[in-house]
Amino acid sequence: MKSLARWLTASTTALTLGLAMSGTAYAEDLVVSTGYANGGFVSYGDKVWVEHFESGYSTMSWYTDYGRSGSCTGTALDVPKWCNYDMRETGRITLRLCSYPARECTEPTTVRIGD
Repeated sequence: MKSLARWLTASTTALTLGLAMSGTAYAEDLVVSTGYANGGFVSYGDKVWVEHFESGYSTMSWYTDYGRSGSCTGTALDVPKWCNYDMRETGRITLRLCSYPARECTEPTTVRIGD
């Protein structure tokens, strides 16, 4: 039942995140999930986000093909946590989401910036 609750929360989050910023619809360029969190990248505004569902925390680590890197960390209290970065309008970004203390991580996933 706990897994179903996580899945429903993740599905609802993915459908509604576009409305989270100032009432304006944004399309996610990339969304990744662990069993404990969702996270992603929105090229419009250069935002990385993470939403952690239970105790502990999750971190979205990222790096670009032109040498920039960073991370965005959120807890269940930061639903969702948005981190704003200034990216180039071209290139690629690779994301990896890890949830702790479970130590569950996604595989690194890459998307083009600005597409």
